[in-house]
Amino acid sequence: MIKFEKLPYSLRWILAAGLGLKLSAGRYGKEYSRFAKFLKDSAHYQPSEQFEWQRKELLRLVNSAVSGTAHYRDFALSFEGNLEAALSQFPILEKRELRSAPEQFFNSDVKKWLVSATSGTSGSPMKVEHCKFSMQRRFALLKQHLELVGVSKNAPSIRLSGRIICDPASKVSRPWLYVPSENQLLLSSYHLDAEHQKVICGKLKSFAPEVIDGYSSGVLETLRLLAGAGIKPDSLKAIVTTAETLSPAARDELESLSGAKVLDYYAASEGVPIIQQCQFGVYHVRWESGIFEVLRDGQASFEGDGELVTTSFIQDRTPLIRYRTGDYVKGLKTFTQSRCRCGLTTPTIDEVEGRIEDMVLVRGGKRMGMFTYRTLKEIEGLREAQVIQRDYGDFCVKAVLAPASEPEAVKSAVKEKFERALGYSISLEFLELDEIPKGANGKLRLVVNEMLKKDGGQE
Repeated sequence: MIKFEKLPYSLRWILAAGLGLKLSAGRYGKEYSRFAKFLKDSAHYQPSEQFEWQRKELLRLVNSAVSGTAHYRDFALSFEGNLEAALSQFPILEKRELRSAPEQFFNSDVKKWLVSATSGTSGSPMKVEHCKFSMQRRFALLKQHLELVGVSKNAPSIRLSGRIICDPASKVSRPWLYVPSENQLLLSSYHLDAEHQKVICGKLKSFAPEVIDGYSSGVLETLRLLAGAGIKPDSLKAIVTTAETLSPAARDELESLSGAKVLDYYAASEGVPIIQQCQFGVYHVRWESGIFEVLRDGQASFEGDGELVTTSFIQDRTPLIRYRTGDYVKGLKTFTQSRCRCGLTTPTIDEVEGRIEDMVLVRGGKRMGMFTYRTLKEIEGLREAQVIQRDYGDFCVKAVLAPASEPEAVKSAVKEKFERALGYSISLEFLELDEIPKGANGKLRLVVNEMLKKDGGQE
């Protein structure tokens, strides 16, 4: 089968535009309009009002999950009392439970719309199903996030992600695809280099985006190309960064190069609730998207530091109730709320500190973020993986395989995915293990970058 990036540009554009049309039709329906109105009407809810709405929403979610899923079918819960009492009747849901038997969580009463895949914090693939109802709620939250900084409806936007939309190994005349239904330019994060600077800068100048969103590393490379060409992106009103940890230095450079505010954003492919940073730097815990707890020393609470445990109101097809995310936050404040200058009254956090770094160095010195997400998420037989980079083209992968998997076939698939993303040949040492040692926090480090260590840099 011919890879997408090998197809003629016109055919790739038609496919991208067609998919965009389908996605837009699913994202902006009745629930989107209803939920968008609710977000405006509930902007001034106090904690007691938020908790009461969440209690009712939890009841709706649980009734649906008990009716439609194998995993929750035998749960008999009492909803007497407050939200905390109702929620505490559920055990913590571990990632391994969802990863090992996702079909047990799919709600047969809720129609599947699309499937997402994530490598997660363990490096192993996990596929999760979504419905239109939940996706429309999510996009209502996303649109409100941008409205807070004055981004107009249907504004031109740039999207940078790990999608391979043109051949990473080749110089191309148009390293982008345009999606008319979203007025969005999908820009290839694999072509942000001097060879493509002229065409990228020319396109972005004429396109005049109000928003750039994606991995912070890719957005930064794009802005550096524009700066190198003497172009100031005056049309930009916001930069939305997600997935990668946003360092203070990266934030400062992004805002200096663009003149726009950086709005960091926390979510996950599984469909967990959302945390959004506003233009005033406040991390807003969107209580409308779900319930947030922090787990510390085996105890869960609504405030403090710890590992995020979430119950999602934006994931009905694969219900996530008290789902242990593996991400750590500081300073969750649920009860002491005041209205922010941006107009929201929500719980807040001080920072998301536990996102796993997932970055490699590419020839020429460029950094590529979300590397295992780009490469390992859909490899059959790969349960868990850790990537070690020794040089630009020298990698070692430690892997835990599913029973009956063929190691050579998995190794070949990994090597092919790495080379496809990097755009050049590599050497790969493949080590099959029964278990990959975890870090002090119990989490698996996705990428160990020995090149950065040698240079004395920060990983």
